[in-house]
Amino acid sequence: MPARFIAALAVLLLLLALPVPAAAHLTPNSEIRLDLAPGAIVADIVVPQSEFGYATGLATDNRPASLDAARAYLLGHFAVVAPDGRQWHVAIDRIAFETIIGPPDLHATATLLPPPGASDRSFRVDWRVITREVPTHFALLVIGGDLAGGTQGERELVGALTAARPILAVDRGHAGMTGLFANSFRLGARHIAEGYDHLMFLLALLLPAPLLAAGGRWSALREPRATFRHLAMIVTAFTVGHSLTLIAAALFGAHLPAAPVEAGIALSVLISAIHAARPIFPGREPLVALGFGLVHGLAFATLIANFGLGAATRVTAILGFNLGIEAVQLLVVLGALPALLALARWRHGPPARTALAAVIGLAAAIWLVERVSGLVLPAAALFETAIPWSFALILLVSALVLLRTVLPRAQRA
Repeated sequence: MPARFIAALAVLLLLLALPVPAAAHLTPNSEIRLDLAPGAIVADIVVPQSEFGYATGLATDNRPASLDAARAYLLGHFAVVAPDGRQWHVAIDRIAFETIIGPPDLHATATLLPPPGASDRSFRVDWRVITREVPTHFALLVIGGDLAGGTQGERELVGALTAARPILAVDRGHAGMTGLFANSFRLGARHIAEGYDHLMFLLALLLPAPLLAAGGRWSALREPRATFRHLAMIVTAFTVGHSLTLIAAALFGAHLPAAPVEAGIALSVLISAIHAARPIFPGREPLVALGFGLVHGLAFATLIANFGLGAATRVTAILGFNLGIEAVQLLVVLGALPALLALARWRHGPPARTALAAVIGLAAAIWLVERVSGLVLPAAALFETAIPWSFALILLVSALVLLRTVLPRAQRA
């Protein structure tokens, strides 16, 4: 039974894969990460709790009075200044003493708004938190994201803020709508290309697309035209699903915590892999793609939560991001299509399809365990290394299929 076969292999691998805790990243220094978007900047601030308490003498617990005192201290020792000397508005949206990774920290997020008429890409950061009281302490200032400027998720170090050098200048140059669209497109394309779970979900749904179910098994071939229509419906439904939640998240603030979203994506891959081996929702693949596309869209939305304040900038960025996703998705479908059609007609196609479904299912099961438990399974790295090679193999098979079918026709013509 293919479904039982997948489940048995998943259990075996999970028993053999020894979980280890996620590696800690210890930061004895402070860090200010800036995520730039048109009209505003979001600052993620991390200050070691022990040094904060030592330097300020303030309580380091999460009582309202303690947090109010910590907020007042930060606002009194942290400023952003325009080139003409006017101060930006700094609003601390969230503050807490908590353990993120490693020792506990004071963790705050703040929204930085430039004064009227001032550039949102040129400013000075004035940081005197702890460094006045502890001259050996320093804070790293990094750019975590600048969608309009072409950086997203790749940390760029601006410099270190110290007692001797408490001010650093940031000048990100000019960025217009064209650059915003182009960089959003690249971000979407890169995210789906590197998002193995999204690609595995799509591949698992496409595997049985050339087949019809009968008696609880994949047993008959679809006609080529029907296959193309079915594939188009699946891809379109997935696109509509993630586009809806992408727009809802970016324009209306709809969101869910990242952990259940990521677990839901892993679960969607696992269910689709089982379906590829043994039909569990035959004929309803487009509906399933639509439903799970809504979940996948929430994961995409975490990357675009800071697309700027204006409607025009948000719409431009969303459009570019979505088109980047669709471009790579279309290339994957077109590249894999000849191999999928050939696999469905190959006499060894059923066991090969089951084997592929098993590999996808095992990877999904490992991702699911990791995302639910917070542990790191060594087997996950093996799968993430193998997935690009698997896609390369599929593309190679597609190329060989095309050579065997197209060249003879051209020679006869």
